[in-house]
Amino acid sequence: MVKSTILGFCLALAFSGVGKLSFEAGQASKLIIPDYLSAVYEEYEKDQQFQMMLSDYGAEYAIDFLENVYATNRVGTRGGGGNVCYQYVTNVQQTKTYNCGSTTVLQSLYGMGAAGNVPGSTDAAKISTIDTAYNVDSQGSLYVYQVADALNTYKPSGYSSYVYSTGASKTEAQFEQAIATSLTNCKPVVLHAKTGALGYYGGHNLGHYLSLDYVDRTTDMVRIVDCNYNNSYYGVHSVTLSEAYSTVSVSGRYFIY
Repeated sequence: MVKSTILGFCLALAFSGVGKLSFEAGQASKLIIPDYLSAVYEEYEKDQQFQMMLSDYGAEYAIDFLENVYATNRVGTRGGGGNVCYQYVTNVQQTKTYNCGSTTVLQSLYGMGAAGNVPGSTDAAKISTIDTAYNVDSQGSLYVYQVADALNTYKPSGYSSYVYSTGASKTEAQFEQAIATSLTNCKPVVLHAKTGALGYYGGHNLGHYLSLDYVDRTTDMVRIVDCNYNNSYYGVHSVTLSEAYSTVSVSGRYFIY
């Protein structure tokens, strides 16, 4: 895939092309869905990222993912975290214009105290490890299902598994609930964002991965930690919950939690 370097942003693509999306029908036929997972499967059955994940990782992995979604959905609405929920991450700047996904994964792992689980003696080396493991150089980005897999691969043992959902499948209140619960469970959130909704991007609407590590449910403010290659956007930013939700509620965008 041709790498996109528009304005120095990382283009976080939602799909990789016809070849990738043409997963074998045999994979889907191997999915034996228990009754209690049927509603979850209906939500993901036609999802591009789920189809790609099924093609790459197989039926058993896909069933495990659906079970993790089911378990995540059953977590209490407030998660015991009160009105202010956080799991602060370390801001790291991406090393290439297209590896914001790998860098945001590393930021999240720092937040969980697990960056040391990624081989490499420097941040750049750790990002390169993730890039290599998921073929980021050839793909041009880290895919959403790969973000979840990388986080689950390197997170501390005993932590609940990361899953992904489209923002459009949630109301703003459900999005707030999901990120608050994730943060309460010590898991920073990753946004597969379109940046045009964020005031500090000045209207530039590009695909980019972002960390979300704080929410105040009284003031409806969240904290975004941006790994952007461009120093104009790199850094820590306080934005409204509505801005954050709007980055993922458009078609084809996700959040990983």
